[in-house]
Amino acid sequence: MMADRQDTDKRFCSILFDVMEAHGVRDVVCSPGSRNAPLMIAAESRRGMRKYNVVDERAAAFMALGMSVVSRKPVALVCTSGTALLNYAPAVAEAFYQGVPLVVISADRPEQWIDQDDSQTLRQFEALSNFVKRSYELPAWGNDDKEMLWYANRISNDAMIEAMSRRKGPVHINVRLAEPLGLKREAIGTSPRVIEMISSDGIVNKEIVRELGRRVAGSKVMFVAGFLPPDSRMHKSVGEFCSLPNVVAMTETLSNLHLGEEASGVDSVLTALPETRLDSISPDIVISVGGSLVSRKLKEYLRRNNSVCEHWSVGWNHTTSDCFMSLTKRIEADPARFLHQLYAAAVKHVGDSSYSSIWNEARREAFKAKDEYVDSIGWSELKAFSIIDEMLPRDVNLFLSNGTSVRYAQIVGKHQPHATYCNRGVSGIDGCGSTAVGGAMKYNGKTVLVTGDMSMAYDVAALSLPGIPDRMRIIVIDNNGGGIFRFIPSTSRLEERERYFCCAPQLPLRHLAEGYGWEYHEATDETTLRESLSMLLSSPKRGVLRIVCDGESSAAILRQYMQITVPE
Repeated sequence: MMADRQDTDKRFCSILFDVMEAHGVRDVVCSPGSRNAPLMIAAESRRGMRKYNVVDERAAAFMALGMSVVSRKPVALVCTSGTALLNYAPAVAEAFYQGVPLVVISADRPEQWIDQDDSQTLRQFEALSNFVKRSYELPAWGNDDKEMLWYANRISNDAMIEAMSRRKGPVHINVRLAEPLGLKREAIGTSPRVIEMISSDGIVNKEIVRELGRRVAGSKVMFVAGFLPPDSRMHKSVGEFCSLPNVVAMTETLSNLHLGEEASGVDSVLTALPETRLDSISPDIVISVGGSLVSRKLKEYLRRNNSVCEHWSVGWNHTTSDCFMSLTKRIEADPARFLHQLYAAAVKHVGDSSYSSIWNEARREAFKAKDEYVDSIGWSELKAFSIIDEMLPRDVNLFLSNGTSVRYAQIVGKHQPHATYCNRGVSGIDGCGSTAVGGAMKYNGKTVLVTGDMSMAYDVAALSLPGIPDRMRIIVIDNNGGGIFRFIPSTSRLEERERYFCCAPQLPLRHLAEGYGWEYHEATDETTLRESLSMLLSSPKRGVLRIVCDGESSAAILRQYMQITVPE
């Protein structure tokens, strides 16, 4: 790009047009206005795009429709704010039912001015929602917020992927723009991050897999797994792929991938290693499967290194999920089959690599230091969870409530049960108990729910549901409220913490359990926990175990655990 080229000073508009151009948009049909000045300047600045100026938006949209129908390429439409957008509707509806990839871009006022009796402040976002595959919006941000500029890139990539994927069709991007509108700056000669969509009917094209395999073979690879249902095919493929010497695995408890200690303890290892050591062994490529992650440390680590690694997301997603802020490939394929293909393609080219062994040694050091700490501590939530992990039979289905329970399981969960579940789709506190009861009705072995007193109080109706099997067990960690709020930095030091966040519930658990026909047990120290847990698990009847821990000291012990480090 030439140094004297001028661009709009609105960087998110520049990002939008850079991404569209990278995804193959070569024709832009514009209509005049003032609010869309930054968009017009950005379009004019891209010399790889042909611009057509049409005063009548209705005719402009049909013209773009014809161009896209014949060229079979995406065509962009750009209009100003107000009713200009509504004039696109007939052509956009035709594009929707024909499967034509129009990219509709409308300028708009900042959100705070909508419906305020100012000029052209009608409701534009989702105005075409019945006739587009998806509606997007870019708010009126400044130029200095890196996270917001990343967001603009992600939204632009997702809009282009949506327009061109599966059955093609129009998308709408509503761009809110604050004054001044006509300012320019010297164009920045950088290439945008382009997220590539690799779609399939389950099996990725062999040539594509060969190329990806060669990339994997020559790179340091980290495999990351969020929540997944138990799946023997997936387990086999992941084990095979992670046997490559240049691949390290980070699998969460909820992934139901039982690969041993060399893939577990995500938070334990990431908190034990100094940042300099972690950065020295950061991956070149992250390959992820499954749903959202529990581990905040893993997300922070990969986001910190997003400028030096790329991310390949594998599986069927409803949108472009860019959790690590470094997504480059969205691979829509059956993950188990794809990983097997990728292994077969990579194993032929991979050479000697110590990457996996370096991480495994670091993991062993971390586990040793932290296990010694757990052995030394007194009665606390961490001690209780380590005993539960030790004593739970391997054939149980384990359900975890959101908040503290799932995080402790992530730390101490070395002994994998038959399967582990948690409502991590949206990570809500509601319904954790009822979900576990429903699961128990469909599993012939024992089902154990580990929950907190706050989560239990929120879903106490779980104790009274019809058809609860006798093989159901509930363990309630009673730490006098929401223990997580005594640990996380955002609330742990607030004066209002106990009253407004921890909110100790009134939970007469013994009376509730016995009233609904559950056996009741209680533990207040390590000895009574071992005794009560043994009785709970061996009884032929459904039962509830209440474990009482001091919340304040438990938070301090957990904080100390997370601060244990190993030498550089």
